[in-house]
Amino acid sequence: MTQRARLLLVGALALTLAAVTALLALEGGDPASPFRHGYLPLVVAAALVLGAPGGAAAAGAVVLLLGPVVLPEIERSGLTPEAVEGLVTLATVALAGALSGVGTTRARRLRARYETILAAQRALAGEPALELALARLHAALSEHLRADDVGLVVRDGPRLVVAGGDGVAPGSVAAQVLAGAGAIFVADAGGGRRPRRVFATPLGAGAEGVLVVEREGELGADERAALEALGAHIGLVLANARLTARQRRFAEELEVKVACATRRLEELDHAKSSFVAVASHELRTPLTALQGFSELLAARRLPAEEVSRLAGIMHQEARRLGRIVNDLLDLARIERGLAPALHRTPVAVETLIAGVADVFRRGRATHPIVVGYEAGLPRVDADRDALERILTNLVSNALKYSPPGRLVRIRARGAAHGGAVEVEVEDQGAGIPAESLTRIFEPYYRAPEAAGTARGAGIGLAVVKSLVEAHGGSIRVESAHGVGTRVVFSVPAVP
Repeated sequence: MTQRARLLLVGALALTLAAVTALLALEGGDPASPFRHGYLPLVVAAALVLGAPGGAAAAGAVVLLLGPVVLPEIERSGLTPEAVEGLVTLATVALAGALSGVGTTRARRLRARYETILAAQRALAGEPALELALARLHAALSEHLRADDVGLVVRDGPRLVVAGGDGVAPGSVAAQVLAGAGAIFVADAGGGRRPRRVFATPLGAGAEGVLVVEREGELGADERAALEALGAHIGLVLANARLTARQRRFAEELEVKVACATRRLEELDHAKSSFVAVASHELRTPLTALQGFSELLAARRLPAEEVSRLAGIMHQEARRLGRIVNDLLDLARIERGLAPALHRTPVAVETLIAGVADVFRRGRATHPIVVGYEAGLPRVDADRDALERILTNLVSNALKYSPPGRLVRIRARGAAHGGAVEVEVEDQGAGIPAESLTRIFEPYYRAPEAAGTARGAGIGLAVVKSLVEAHGGSIRVESAHGVGTRVVFSVPAVP
């Protein structure tokens, strides 16, 4: 209600009181006149509209107006029935004014508190950033609380977010509450002609934040209790807002992960379908060669040199078929979560590398293969067949994805940290795109550029990585576009 409306209402009540009093006077000032009941609704109306002060003022006015009627009657005739009725009217009016005024004042305070709580909830609605939420909350509290200054401080991990101030001074009431001191009331903070009250209360059950209210004038116990309740409610709303935001972020992250997993499963399913087709071709090629050359040997009499040549080809194709079958068996073990079976013995890396290089030199003379060793290499603790398969697979890839005439280099050296031997296979091919480097060891995966260059099942590097890690070693790939690829793996040395 505006000040103008209040003044108009007070004027109307005063005129009505005067009218009731005039009617009593016209009746000859009889204390038992029925017009005396007109005072009661006026006093109650004043209390409901103006609160406790209005109710008290109206009741006092009635006592002053009705007293000159009741008291002379008592002096003249004593406590007559008419005088008693007048006294009862005075008491009723005074009691009704007091009770109605107090009830109205309490109802208004409760309404103001609920409106403040509702404003706080609205300020924190919509999951804004914490700084924006506190700014909204500070504006809402400054509007609803009858305070000269309002401050808010909230912990956000290691930092403090402040609204209504520049920061938290050491030793201040806000700092003390944040340190766990509970609610603090300062009767006079100084700095003015009137006492400046300061009240600080925690936000929520813990010391996660603080609400500070400053006011010149009274700040009673009842109002401080209301501010404590408001601080607890704000803390709860902040906690709920954080929980809701965290749940929404979790749901969004989960949705992204599920989408990625679904996409990955679709890619894997497509890769497996492609793998079946490619693997069938990879198996058919050596089988066709073996079948054709074996039929040729069985059907014709050939010179010894030709028989030896065909037998050499059949041997190479059989070894190729064996590698494919071994890779498939190892891949099946990998997908079941089983480590490859190893029979470890001391192995001379130099001899093994030389043997693998000689096999490729005899079978494919399109690429020069250079071998290098560091002097005094220790033997490695490894499965010889597995180590040969690792090297064979890496050298085969280097030859497959390098243009004819490009150099392929195989080197062995002691690991920098000691206790292991590092083997490096380097080519001068087109290189592997950066986006594919992180996936080349996945089963069935083939880089798009590689898939268009040469055929393959996409399981070789997955098996290589599994075999290296089963030995307790590690493998890494370095590649540059147009320069080539270097694969380095380590195997533990014999103690």
